[in-house]
Amino acid sequence: MAGFTVVQLEAIEKAIASGTLKVRYDGKEIQYQDLSSLMNARRAIREELVAMGLLTDAPTRGMSTVTEFSRD
Repeated sequence: MAGFTVVQLEAIEKAIASGTLKVRYDGKEIQYQDLSSLMNARRAIREELVAMGLLTDAPTRGMSTVTEFSRD
């Protein structure tokens, strides 16, 4: 394992949210080639953090429910 940190994951997620391919953390800067590379890096870091017990494997979005009403 590469020893990723939550700080690295947060930096990647911030870059994805802002639409940039540059990731900065701990005085370092990484330029990814494309969004696909950035997303793959995020997946790899998340998987490792989950395996290390530093992050839960919960979905990042809340669950949705649908309710239907009818007047009978």
